[in-house]
Amino acid sequence: SNAEAGEGFSDILIEPRRNLNMGIVIEIKYAPTFRALDEACAKAMEQIKARGYDERLREDGREDILAYGIAFNKKRCKAVCERL
Repeated sequence: SNAEAGEGFSDILIEPRRNLNMGIVIEIKYAPTFRALDEACAKAMEQIKARGYDERLREDGREDILAYGIAFNKKRCKAVCERL
């Protein structure tokens, strides 16, 4: 579900129980065409950074944070990942 973090809500925040130093932020976008998948992934990553979706994880002491920008177009999808 959408979890409040920073300025607004991320699509998904994951806080693993076994690794208390790790956290994962996932932002999902729709791409109107197959060619727009790259741009939609980039927008998802920009949104994660601009709105500080990693702040809630950092407040909980998590420093190893992965951000995923995922875009879908019909049955196709693309994902990008970056360590924050």
